[in-house]
Amino acid sequence: MFLISHMLLVVQAECIKAVPLYSNASLTYCNQSAVAQQESYCHACEAMFPLHKSMNEMCAFNSATPTSYISANLNNFAAAMTFCRTTFKNIVFNYPTDPNVILASTSTTTYIGIGAGVLVLVLIVVGVVIYRRRQQAGKSTPATSGSGGYYSNNGTPTHGSGTYKGTTTHGGSVANDIRFDPDLARFRIPQEHIQNVTLLVKGGYGVVFRATCHGEDVAMKQLLPSKAKDQHAIQEFMNEIRLCARLEHPKIVRFVGISWSTLHDLAVLSEFMANGDVTDLLKAERKRSPKDRVFLWAPRHNNFGTSKTAVAADVADALCFLHSFMPTIIRRDLKSKNVLMGANWDAKLSDFGISRVASNDNTMTSNIGTVAWIAPEVLTGGHYSEKADIYSFGVFLSELDTLESPYAEMTEKNAGGFSNARIAMMVSEGALQPTFTDVVPSPILDLAQKCLSFRDVNRPTARDVAATLRALCKV
Repeated sequence: MFLISHMLLVVQAECIKAVPLYSNASLTYCNQSAVAQQESYCHACEAMFPLHKSMNEMCAFNSATPTSYISANLNNFAAAMTFCRTTFKNIVFNYPTDPNVILASTSTTTYIGIGAGVLVLVLIVVGVVIYRRRQQAGKSTPATSGSGGYYSNNGTPTHGSGTYKGTTTHGGSVANDIRFDPDLARFRIPQEHIQNVTLLVKGGYGVVFRATCHGEDVAMKQLLPSKAKDQHAIQEFMNEIRLCARLEHPKIVRFVGISWSTLHDLAVLSEFMANGDVTDLLKAERKRSPKDRVFLWAPRHNNFGTSKTAVAADVADALCFLHSFMPTIIRRDLKSKNVLMGANWDAKLSDFGISRVASNDNTMTSNIGTVAWIAPEVLTGGHYSEKADIYSFGVFLSELDTLESPYAEMTEKNAGGFSNARIAMMVSEGALQPTFTDVVPSPILDLAQKCLSFRDVNRPTARDVAATLRALCKV
């Protein structure tokens, strides 16, 4: 029994060496040639057949795997090779003359111990995947960033007066890799079509550039090089891109497309909003004397293109759209920084990095967003719904009115400022709410107070909020 166990461990050890090579070379890339339509994916097929032999020997495919599994895989690879040869006619690929030879020889093998063998192989593969992900996470180190340009896939900033280009290496993959999603294939933009790239802003997780694409100004967002090595960060970024591709509404920043040369330089492109975010607009207003301010609740006869009421109504319209999905999409991070202004001063929601679809679970993660905008039920880690967005909208109305971040007067150091933890505790207990000025219009104050109700059932719906604000815009 010991000898059998020892032999099994030796086989498993050799299999562990073979699985990553096989999966990287074939399962991840060769099999996706027709979707990616790239020469580099076709070259991955060249490595597949020699490694297939190693998998047979080291992982006992012939004695432990149903013939249908092998047949299905080899048929897929044969189809991939046919596509590559047909599409890239000027390239000579090092493919077997007839992949069916391997299929035929494999299918004549006697299959024994199918149940136990498959279980062992599955456990080995799962173990290898987990081990490799942990290794990659452990090796993730911050990369030095520059002051401008875009990030190429090697983590170095490139000044972008020309076109945006990376290398042709594949750079790994993740589960549900967006690059191989057939529903998003039509949105792919070749990197050479992205020009005049200049840095706009860099944050803790990503960097945003301004660029041109097919004659249109666009914003291009990428993960920081250090985050682009983090499997979880990449997966979250892909989830954000998938969500953005679904959201087509006049009050949500328009999704333009995606671009990449590798996993690590994946970028999402959206329409460029010429007048920045509402936070910057509020900062500019603070610098003006009260009599010279132009961003008001009710528009007056001047050259400024919008009003606070109109901006709030635009955002409420966007929330109506998000909350109309089944299941509902919860914005979760609604604040002035994530409301952008177009060239005509129309307001649109942006940055859906932490938005999520409502689940049937009792709780959803609460350690997200910024404390000041988070609803009490979220702060306590309890169940929450789209009504959490309505609370955040009430805080946003406070920002518009005071021109300040919520609780700014409490967090200033020279006033013995409160910590975020203390503010969160007070909000979660219903002991603290954002303030408003003495000159806020009474209909706006009444609406804000309803939105900020401690109990979510007492808050209005997004549709009710939008209707109220649209009516006020006509007054």
